[in-house]
Amino acid sequence: MPLSRIQLPGERSRAQELYEFLRNAILDGTLEPNERLVEENIAALASVSRTPVREALRKLEADNLVRDTGQGIVVGTTSPEELEELCAVRETLEGMASRLAARLRSELEVASLRRILEEYREATQQRDVERLVMLNHAFHETIWQAARNRYLFRELTNLRDLIERLQKTTLDKPERQQAALPEHEALFEAIARQDEDEAERLARQHFREAMAIRLMMARLAQKRV
Repeated sequence: MPLSRIQLPGERSRAQELYEFLRNAILDGTLEPNERLVEENIAALASVSRTPVREALRKLEADNLVRDTGQGIVVGTTSPEELEELCAVRETLEGMASRLAARLRSELEVASLRRILEEYREATQQRDVERLVMLNHAFHETIWQAARNRYLFRELTNLRDLIERLQKTTLDKPERQQAALPEHEALFEAIARQDEDEAERLARQHFREAMAIRLMMARLAQKRV
């Protein structure tokens, strides 16, 4: 484990804080696929007993971020086939979220989406990948919020995090940067005019296009291994 110490803020339960710390370490690549997670080592690094470590690892396993090999817990991997399954579920849920957002969105949320989209256009012109990723997340999270369904929001957040474990973004591809902008603009317009059918169709199409690039990247990476 490439961690010298685990520092927990002490604001919530030790198990919850440890879960969040390890989850972030997995998602940002600090802990790599197939890396073994040893209870004793984690407990020592975090200065806790093994009980919160076990609880944190159980939650990570439920999130499909770690797996039990029978000989120990290791950081999970995502195959192109698993990625395809994740993307298919996300496409469906994103369509549902956009349909609900078109029905339930407030004028404040429409204004927020418009502002995010204006900044997104600027970032596209500047080819600022880091800013594009941040604004892309903000755009879709605003749609999820407008859908008024906390379970849908939670599942979409988890799916996005799982998918981006394999590739951080498709927006580092210039062709995807150019294609994503009009896709976002069309989706915004459908939500703003409360066209539920069109919002769902455009959202699903948008994520289907991104999924195709993700799968191509995953298969190329698998061939290089």
